[in-house]
Amino acid sequence: MSLSVEEMNQQLPVANALPGEAVPYYMASGEGARYEVNGQLVTVIARAADTGGIFSAAYISGGMGAESPFVTHRIEHKTLYVFDGILHVWLPGESRILTPGDSVVIPPGTPHAYRMASHYTRFLNWMTPGGAEAYYERVGTPIDSHVPPVRAGHQASLREQAEVGAEFGITFPDVERVTPTLQQNAGLPAVQSPYFLSAGEGERLASYQTIFTYLSRPANTGSNYFAVHTKGAKSPYIPLHFHSEHTENFLCTEGRMWLYANGREMLLTKGDFVHAPAGTIHSFALDSHNTQMVGFLTPSVFNGFFEYFNKPTEDYMYTEGGTPYMDMEGFGRAQAEMDLTVVGPPPQRRTALEIS
Repeated sequence: MSLSVEEMNQQLPVANALPGEAVPYYMASGEGARYEVNGQLVTVIARAADTGGIFSAAYISGGMGAESPFVTHRIEHKTLYVFDGILHVWLPGESRILTPGDSVVIPPGTPHAYRMASHYTRFLNWMTPGGAEAYYERVGTPIDSHVPPVRAGHQASLREQAEVGAEFGITFPDVERVTPTLQQNAGLPAVQSPYFLSAGEGERLASYQTIFTYLSRPANTGSNYFAVHTKGAKSPYIPLHFHSEHTENFLCTEGRMWLYANGREMLLTKGDFVHAPAGTIHSFALDSHNTQMVGFLTPSVFNGFFEYFNKPTEDYMYTEGGTPYMDMEGFGRAQAEMDLTVVGPPPQRRTALEIS
């Protein structure tokens, strides 16, 4: 049974464990349910059981040459986001070489495959509505290691993968792997179709010492979710607030940031993840220069929020310094019109020395 908003307001985040119910939790980089799948390390950081059946997520890492066959998900809408190394991704009739910050959006029914092209590659596999992450548990081998194996253990055959995959709407089509094209992918399509997006590209909005970039919009994801990249200088906490109708999920991709959730303060560095279900009182602050994070918001009822108090920009980097400002009129309008309930001023940030 799901918690009420009032009950969720009081729920302390679980730390470094999959909770098995839709409550706030923190997962340090490398933690999660870990499986070896054909020489790769799959680290599940969110299951449908942990999110109320609205998404799942896993990090996939491996060495040079680790790869997947072409797969198609009948239900899941996916985003792959590269954290480390070099990843070669194929779609029907095209392919790209992706490096950190690059992403690819893959609607249901789209065949796709990948190969890792560096000695250590790691990417995020985000899936909505979730559930297919159980495939990893079925075909993989549970392991204690937090890094990919030096030598592959059990190799699941394509037949074995197909038999298990059929239970989760996963098929393995025979699609030609074409030579990659080297090009900058800069825009979002107007409809739900697969697309590559290069790091720093997308629809960008600027405010004081911060740039927000849409990696996907509801039109790209069947209105299931959207993703925003945030890049900025050191900044204080924003006002304490919660959402009644959508879940917010934070992944630090560079630097260091504080995340406050229901009275608990957590320091996030690269690869750390926080799940804040609807009703979680939260705030965040950037704590190092050029800190970056990706937020996945699902469902997509909060789309357009950032336009209320930020301005479109063609720049790729924020300007450091200047006079602090916040469009309080726009923020107030967002509070009145969108799924946003402000409950207090920004929390007081503690220092690392105080926390230790």
